[in-house]
Amino acid sequence: MRFVLVAAALGAAASPGSTDSIVLTSGRVIEADRAWVDGADVRYQRSDTIYSLPRELVARVETAAGGPGLEDPDVRLSRERLAAGEAQEALLHARVAVFRRPQFVPALQALCAAQVALGDATRAQQTILDALALEPENPRSLELLGDALADTGDFAAAREQYQRAAATAPTPRLTEKLDALGPVSEAESSARFRIRFDGAADQPLGLSIVKVLDQAWQDHEQQLGFAPGFPVTVVLQTAKAFYDTTRAPGWVAAWNDGIIRVPVAGLERPTAGLVRVLRHEMAHSFVAARTGANCPTWLQEGVAQWLEGGDPGREDKGLASLARSTQLPKLESLERPFVGLPEARAQLAYAGSLSAVAYIMKQYGTDGLRRIVAALAAGQTPAEALTAAIGLSYADLQKAWEQKLATSVRG
Repeated sequence: MRFVLVAAALGAAASPGSTDSIVLTSGRVIEADRAWVDGADVRYQRSDTIYSLPRELVARVETAAGGPGLEDPDVRLSRERLAAGEAQEALLHARVAVFRRPQFVPALQALCAAQVALGDATRAQQTILDALALEPENPRSLELLGDALADTGDFAAAREQYQRAAATAPTPRLTEKLDALGPVSEAESSARFRIRFDGAADQPLGLSIVKVLDQAWQDHEQQLGFAPGFPVTVVLQTAKAFYDTTRAPGWVAAWNDGIIRVPVAGLERPTAGLVRVLRHEMAHSFVAARTGANCPTWLQEGVAQWLEGGDPGREDKGLASLARSTQLPKLESLERPFVGLPEARAQLAYAGSLSAVAYIMKQYGTDGLRRIVAALAAGQTPAEALTAAIGLSYADLQKAWEQKLATSVRG
């Protein structure tokens, strides 16, 4: 196969069996068997010869198959890597494409999509605004601007961009995103959260999760009497990314180290189990925002299990026999995180934590629980907080809780 540079290419005659039409900036058309981008050049084949043109001489390529002509290889690779959940690799390819052609709209779109997937909403907005300056009504750019705005919690503005995009080129994906936003009144308060994707972005799922979190925020604030004074970041990950990031034991369903991390790969919408997990982790964010690190794990986990929903006394029946034989876990021994425990002991620790918190609420109401949290927030130790809030030492609380289970719950 022969290779011919630009001079010969410009003089090439049309081939009767050609499939692609290369339209030059001069208006001339070159017919070719196929055409593709190779760095700063456009290459095309006719018969057994490959020709090369500087890319700046080419206005567009019209393909016989109707597909995108002259698709930049790095743009294509960026899209493929993003679809595979490799957002960082997608970002690198998009940056190469933009560096090569700073005003190429598909490259800017690929860069924006990768930035959104990585949670960099501020840069994503600037990138896609540059694209819209070049093509103001491009529906894909409008959709990506909506994604970036939604990632910052500005759902009213996101809805406006999705609607503009749908007016030009309606797609099922846009319909899903608009449906996920819900009515205007439901979406406005969700600037409480920052949703990030560690992997391929799934904006409809992300928006649906924000609605779950928004409801959890309202419920928790009503029950606890306080709320975080800052946005809560939630990272949605693949299972592999979740365990690679957290190094959590296999029985852990989510992670909260100031950032809520949840594995959601393969889900199209929040399941009942995911809703419980999100409500649970949001409760941790509430308590941590109030007490910092000064909260015993048994209280943190007990409150989180209570606020995730369901009967707060649901573990009592299973613990009753242990209470009658004084084999319940000692609350004072459950102040440290449970992640280092074997799974069976961790399950017992979680069950005991919920049961103890349920006992406190039955005897002292949610006000008693709020007083304990307030005392911890003031810097008191757990033992001091119990005495100040409900008048019981650790030993007194343990004894009263055990007696209540042993006498009032039958297996």
